[in-house]
Amino acid sequence: MKPTLQMTEFDELIGSASLQMMKAFIPFLEPSMQQWAAFYIQLQELQNAMELFQTPGKPPPWPHRPMPPPAQLIETLRPYGGPAESAMLDQMKNAMEAMKLYQKFSDLQKKASGPLSPMDLIKEMLPPEQAAMFDTYNTMFQNMDFMDMGMGQAFSQNQNNNS
Repeated sequence: MKPTLQMTEFDELIGSASLQMMKAFIPFLEPSMQQWAAFYIQLQELQNAMELFQTPGKPPPWPHRPMPPPAQLIETLRPYGGPAESAMLDQMKNAMEAMKLYQKFSDLQKKASGPLSPMDLIKEMLPPEQAAMFDTYNTMFQNMDFMDMGMGQAFSQNQNNNS
């Protein structure tokens, strides 16, 4: 059984409870009548759609909305599709994220005077507060590595002196 799809505002404007009941009744009709009933329902919805836009001077059935950013548009469309359409939308969203990441990397490379380290890349992707915290932890870990190296050398020298 297919998953139930959410109705759009447009579906709600051109449909009616009686048309929905007629659609639900189609499987119980004789096969020769099913086609005609489906055709009649679709024709009725087409007439309803034409009536929405035919009256001159009548405002549109819903207010105009500005086009949202692509990622938001994808999330707006998601409830109206099935699994295949959701997978396609996910691929589009992932591709857009990859393009943003590539653009950010390109911008960083243009600003950098030399080669970029992975740490520089990570730090540039963080908000300023988190970048500062990242620097603090990075410095702490570098100091710990330095101390470990010094202690290791001192330990080695101590072992050599005791031998």
